[in-house]
Amino acid sequence: MFAATKTFASIVNRREVPLSSPPQAQALTATLLDRLGDGGALDASEQAAGGRVLHGTLSLTELREGFFLHRTDVTYLRGMTSRFPLSGSGVRIVLKLQGGGRLRIGEQALPLAAGPGARAALVTLCEPALYEHRCRASSRERMLVITLLPPWLEQAGLGDLNARPHLSMAAWAPSPRAVCIAEQLLSPGAQGGPLHGLLQERLALELVIEALAQLAPAPGAAVVAAAEMASLRPAEYQRACRLRDWLDSGAADALSLGGIAQHMGCNASTLQSQFRQAFGKAIFDHLRESRLRRAANAITAQGITMAQAAELAGYRSPANFSTAFRRLYGFAPKNLLGRKGG
Repeated sequence: MFAATKTFASIVNRREVPLSSPPQAQALTATLLDRLGDGGALDASEQAAGGRVLHGTLSLTELREGFFLHRTDVTYLRGMTSRFPLSGSGVRIVLKLQGGGRLRIGEQALPLAAGPGARAALVTLCEPALYEHRCRASSRERMLVITLLPPWLEQAGLGDLNARPHLSMAAWAPSPRAVCIAEQLLSPGAQGGPLHGLLQERLALELVIEALAQLAPAPGAAVVAAAEMASLRPAEYQRACRLRDWLDSGAADALSLGGIAQHMGCNASTLQSQFRQAFGKAIFDHLRESRLRRAANAITAQGITMAQAAELAGYRSPANFSTAFRRLYGFAPKNLLGRKGG
């Protein structure tokens, strides 16, 4: 197990890679934190400039054997192209919050170029492939990459993923919850403390679950499986999903439970019970979390003030909003300030 962090164009330059780490892990760390950051593949003019091509932080953490989290929050001081081999099989999950860099694995281009909103992709590797990343000067990139190696997949009961075709890919727009998780994992204020590793693993697993849900064989089958797990009939589970999406839209923010039930055409106590079965929480608990997520997205995307965010989330006091936000996400909403843009 290891964790490595490197901050560029800064007096901080910290690296901790135990010699007991597996050779594969040490090589992966060296690739991500040395060759890319110190300019091992720079042209002559860049070498003459001292090799300073990045400002920001890259970090790589082995959350569990075969389960890696790579965080990127950097500004490129010049345009550059990075290339290095990915030697292992397994699954790579890429979630980009910001940046216009272009990524390619082997012959597969990842659809993560600049545009509105976050983007994500899952790629399966069965053999070595070349990773290529092109970026523009003065661009900022904020991104997570989760690597799941075959031993971890086998241990998690997901060994069938090892049999997927080489470079097969699923792409999607991450949910608001996934975006907030990514923000938390990238937030410097959320790093540290005795339970830091466990918190990272729990949050990263939520992203893995959302990513693997994109591989469901068919929507109907996924609905039936989820309904069985929640002891609900498929129609009841589908209604709970419709209610969740409607709550997330903001249309129910001013309604009582009775008004929500009337809109859904269902008895209030029945609706509450079925929603709790499907998602493990009460309707208004989800609505409160949804409003906090929307406030977080507005801070990041629009740069709204804490007072405006508090109002959007349904709190009269910014202090109460900040307390609720920290209780849900583990970091203060002010940590999202200054992250507007794409």
